[in-house]
Amino acid sequence: MRKLFLLLIFLGAVQLYSQGANYPYIMNNGTIFIDAGVGFGLKIETEMLCPPLTVSMDIAIPIIGFPISIGLITGYLSESGNNIDLSGFLVAGRIAYHLNLFSKLSRLDPYILLTIGGIAAEINNHSKGYFWFGVCAGARYFFLPNFGAFTELGFDSVQIVRLGLSFKI
Repeated sequence: MRKLFLLLIFLGAVQLYSQGANYPYIMNNGTIFIDAGVGFGLKIETEMLCPPLTVSMDIAIPIIGFPISIGLITGYLSESGNNIDLSGFLVAGRIAYHLNLFSKLSRLDPYILLTIGGIAAEINNHSKGYFWFGVCAGARYFFLPNFGAFTELGFDSVQIVRLGLSFKI
């Protein structure tokens, strides 16, 4: 998986160098994406009871001419086991670089994403905070002009895989 991830980063760097500020066809400056999804793959303290349920919003804003989107992600997760009950709320900022690698697939939006934030958790009636950091590769595919699905795969403090529905405003 690490080799695949490094390959995606390399392809993104090549595309960055060769094409500059081209957004994928499905988006342009000011496009807003709202994604609702569920994450899989990691636990914070014990066994996962409720995997991370998340909602994110990203806005396409070119920075220095590059096809960038910035946004926020928030959500909820819970775990239980080994006499530990944990429930937590997730909040993080996101920044993504959108790749225009597949120009023939006009409904596809591939991207590389960085997530930085935190988890405010309650463990057995005591508050505790966790740092949330993630780097992943993702893609949205739109079945209709404003409705589609997405997946994100990578190294993250909360989830390895995130799947869900995507809406374009």
